[in-house]
Amino acid sequence: MYYIGGNSESVEQDVIHSYTMAYGGGGFAISYPLAAELVKVLDGCIDRYASFYGSDQKIGGCMSEIGVPVTKELGFHQVDIQGDPYGLLAAHPVAPLVSLHHLDYVQPVFPGLTRTDSLKKLVQAYKMDPGRTLQHTFCYDPSSKRSLSVSWGYTAQLYPSLITAKDLATAFQTFFTWRSWSDGPFAFNTRLMSDDPCKRPAIYFSDRVHGIGSGQTVTTYKRFWDGTGDECGSGLPGRYVNVTAAELKHDTWKKVPQRQCCEIVNGACRTDAANDDVVQVRIRSCHRWESVTPP
Repeated sequence: MYYIGGNSESVEQDVIHSYTMAYGGGGFAISYPLAAELVKVLDGCIDRYASFYGSDQKIGGCMSEIGVPVTKELGFHQVDIQGDPYGLLAAHPVAPLVSLHHLDYVQPVFPGLTRTDSLKKLVQAYKMDPGRTLQHTFCYDPSSKRSLSVSWGYTAQLYPSLITAKDLATAFQTFFTWRSWSDGPFAFNTRLMSDDPCKRPAIYFSDRVHGIGSGQTVTTYKRFWDGTGDECGSGLPGRYVNVTAAELKHDTWKKVPQRQCCEIVNGACRTDAANDDVVQVRIRSCHRWESVTPP
């Protein structure tokens, strides 16, 4: 018997409602054997927990009676935030994207597009490789001491310095809490955009995606904002970032999750590269014993 879903991103919501229930806006899943048990007590639950806010909280009460705890699945997203969802989506956990809720309450996923057109753009990438959508990877160019982060099908970030993996995996706080529009707390770690121009990235957004045969795709990200200053020698190369990746098979998610690795294949993080207009990147499975370690 499985009861699978996720909590709210805003701690204030989890305190008010519950940490032990799956939030229904983001959706949840119940296995068939559990559904067979739930149907026996459901009518009584609805009466006993009539004062609860919503049906998801009532179902959570029923699960307490049956004795089945929620299994957290990081791909369900209630999106209990306000403002810009960029930081949340650009540092997606190592889990397949299952759902996104409350998108009518946050800014469009892509700047310059409507909410609907933004979702169409994201779904375009999703259709090419569902298992890889928003999957986060990062790598380094040792020669130029620069860092690159990619959230597949959505965004790329090019830093003019070496940033630790711990920081790259932590979401930028571009948003506020759901109820009070506060700076936190959230149910995951966040980081502020640095005041140091040498630590702020150039930001790219998905421009197009296409298949190249043999189960591979190329996604192209176009530079939207260059956050670096001249004092950092900000001549960051690349109006575009091209990312080549093999299709992420669904069998991958049956194994212990591990973030995939990437590499800059043309040394394009240098302004003296043959073609400094495009940064060429390849995402691949990590080699045995390989770790993402800054030089």
